[in-house]
Amino acid sequence: MAEAFRGLSSSSESEDEDGGFLRTYADERASKRRRMAAAVEAAQESGGGEYDAAAAAAADAAFEGVELPSDVEAALAVLRPRLPPRLVLAHHLPGVVERRGDCERELRDLAARRKVKYLQLPTAGSDVAVVDAGEYAAALAGRPAFLEFAMARAGRLYATEAELRESGSLGEAAAPPAAGRRREDAERAALDELRAAGLLRPRRDAPGVAAWWFAMPRCGAFAAATLAGRRKLQLALKRSKYKELNVDKPVAALKKACPLGQEFHVRDLVGRGDAELVRRPAGRFLRSRRDFDD
Repeated sequence: MAEAFRGLSSSSESEDEDGGFLRTYADERASKRRRMAAAVEAAQESGGGEYDAAAAAAADAAFEGVELPSDVEAALAVLRPRLPPRLVLAHHLPGVVERRGDCERELRDLAARRKVKYLQLPTAGSDVAVVDAGEYAAALAGRPAFLEFAMARAGRLYATEAELRESGSLGEAAAPPAAGRRREDAERAALDELRAAGLLRPRRDAPGVAAWWFAMPRCGAFAAATLAGRRKLQLALKRSKYKELNVDKPVAALKKACPLGQEFHVRDLVGRGDAELVRRPAGRFLRSRRDFDD
């Protein structure tokens, strides 16, 4: 046995550097250093290794004043649906942005800078959406005072009725008071008009406090589509043999009447913690993390 090992060692020593199969770590490092030195020398000879200060200055000047989007802003742009209302559920973002805590902090920062507006969907308390400030402003065209009131509270989901009345933003929506008409009646009519336009939704889970959720037109249709697709995918997972589905293939339950698309609902269940995404050679499998009711 010892002779066999000696023979193996001697044969490796007789091999050249490229053909040896028992090379030590030091040999590997030395070989790598030689290869890198040769590459650097070749680059310098071709002129590619020289620092061009003028070119660097020109590149800096070209990008001066350009504000590149952050990871969260880029993710929002990717995740926005093609059809209005182009809302993105906040719990979808951590599946695209690596760090959940950083994602939530940056979303709050974007709201503080009035770049996005938070909205609460009627589907569930955890269904918080964000909309681009420009799209929200377009939905509130002709109501500058109410838009200013809402964007000053871009990170909030609702406002009390007292805040709305005190802000004076209801005056632009109200018809001029008729003779003998009380101011309260005019403000109530303005609230009803904003509600009819889909810009406010009454909050009913705060007893004793009159409050309104911020909203925008077609939020109800978006919420209904979200809930319907979520329920279909949950039931499909429950009825599958191993409580998992290959989502690289079309899921039969979502083939019809799925305006938001299959990927939206996959991100939805993963972001809610209802399921997890497992990658295998055969594809991406959505695996249930809990039991769903029928």
